[in-house]
Amino acid sequence: METFVQLLIGGVLQGGIYALGAFGLSIIFGVLRVLNVAHGDFLMLGGMLTYWLYTTWGLPPWGALLAVFPVFFLGGLLVERTLIRPIAGMGQHEFLVASILITLGIALAIEDVTAFALTQPVKGIDYFLPPIRLGTLVVSSLRLIFLALIVALTVALHLFLQRSLMGKALRAVMEDREGALLAGIDVQRAATVAFGLGTALTATAGVFFVTLIPVDPHIGIPLTLKYLAIIVLGGVGNLPGALAGSVLLGLSESVVSFYVGAEWSLTVAFFVLIGVLLLRPRGLLG
Repeated sequence: METFVQLLIGGVLQGGIYALGAFGLSIIFGVLRVLNVAHGDFLMLGGMLTYWLYTTWGLPPWGALLAVFPVFFLGGLLVERTLIRPIAGMGQHEFLVASILITLGIALAIEDVTAFALTQPVKGIDYFLPPIRLGTLVVSSLRLIFLALIVALTVALHLFLQRSLMGKALRAVMEDREGALLAGIDVQRAATVAFGLGTALTATAGVFFVTLIPVDPHIGIPLTLKYLAIIVLGGVGNLPGALAGSVLLGLSESVVSFYVGAEWSLTVAFFVLIGVLLLRPRGLLG
């Protein structure tokens, strides 16, 4: 029972970390129709910045959130304006291919520059808090804090999309781009905000990631593949579906890593994807 509870907490937390990045990729693809291959690399950079803030300034991971989110939101705005917007006038097929090539170039550049600049490996943040003891059960208080923060961020994102003017504009563009144009919504502005928001969300996931798992400059593209599996599992543009797919993947990885081996963590994402799509081809929530 103790092992099961630990695996359950670890799997849900891992799924929550995946969910933040998956939300970002789903919003970017839903609004811009851009398949951002560099998405996982922004998570890696968010983890690197968190590690630097902790080792240099002693800033705890939840304090790093206040720096990571705005920095990468502005970074996402810059990437969209300088590299994505110039190709926005292409046809749909050409735009998709060009966006994949551009973001792949961004991913490779980020990984090469980071690997060159990194003087020592990032082993993760060893931030200790006293565990919570429930009888014979010992639960990591740090993991519970992270889980609470991820839930709070998810609720904040939901409220933003449901109640704010910009959030409603993003939802309208995701659901019907032509209808949004006819309704007078500034689709270009929505695209810029979507890319910034999506980049900030995945970088925020990196804050939690680096505290639990070592960060390597070359983890970005494998993480992007996991995010793609998640948004296909949940249905493209479906945020509740992305959450369900993330938790399912996190739990599957937790169980497989414990009983089989951590090296199977990337493979299990595609076994889960194939299994779900055989049963529900339109995703978990259609």
